Amino acid sequence: MAEMLHVTERVSRIRSCVSGWLARADRALCADQDERARQYGWTVTKTGFGSRRYRDPRFDALKAARLAELRAAGEPAGVGDDRHVPA
Repeated sequence: MAEMLHVTERVSRIRSCVSGWLARADRALCADQDERARQYGWTVTKTGFGSRRYRDPRFDALKAARLAELRAAGEPAGVGDDRHVPA
């Protein structure tokens, strides 16, 4: 039983080291792009290893303005969700 605990601790330490290496590699891989996006005021969301979603929050203001225009024009119900907002 004591040996099983020792193996479990060793596996846990190895997993922790590998996770740390992967996290550092991920940050290093995307550091330049992340920094540039932040300089532009964009939000950065990590979506996987080496994968990010970059978003300019001003798009929310554009979407709100388009929805207001559509509603003011009397568009039918259902128009205005993400699938129907004109680009």
